[in-house]
Amino acid sequence: MKSRLTALAVLVPVLGLAALVGRAEYAGSHGRTWTIPIDGYDPRDLLHGQYLQYRYRLHWDGRDTCGATPNGVREPVPGCCLCLSRSDDDGYDPWVRQVTCDQTDGCEGTLRAETLLPPLRYFVDEERAEDLEAALRDREAALELTVTPQGEPAVRELMLDRLPWREVLGR
Repeated sequence: MKSRLTALAVLVPVLGLAALVGRAEYAGSHGRTWTIPIDGYDPRDLLHGQYLQYRYRLHWDGRDTCGATPNGVREPVPGCCLCLSRSDDDGYDPWVRQVTCDQTDGCEGTLRAETLLPPLRYFVDEERAEDLEAALRDREAALELTVTPQGEPAVRELMLDRLPWREVLGR
């Protein structure tokens, strides 16, 4: 009896973790895909260790319905959501406007604004970091992502000139 309880005590958390991972993977691979251009957070040091530090270069459509932006700077406001609308068929560089998270009618995708505030990081293999940093200086960089049900970006791939970065640099 005691061994069954021990096995159950181990099995339940493992199954719970597997369910969470499975749900996240499903949401990340089956949602609508968006490709949003990015800029290096520090142009002098694009890659910091094994991470590309970046910020999204959002294509604002000029309408904010979720409070003022500080000092006229166009950045996501915490507590708001970003309404994404396709500017072309493949979802590249979508139109973005701020809305309250409970007023998302007409949005093709909705992200919680605070999930796009810097610092943001994309992991890069250390042996590829130098080549990638050189390519980032010469090419248009973007992140392909889907939106989770919680309104968070699930990054799928770093793109250079609309192609996966590993394809551009050669495996």
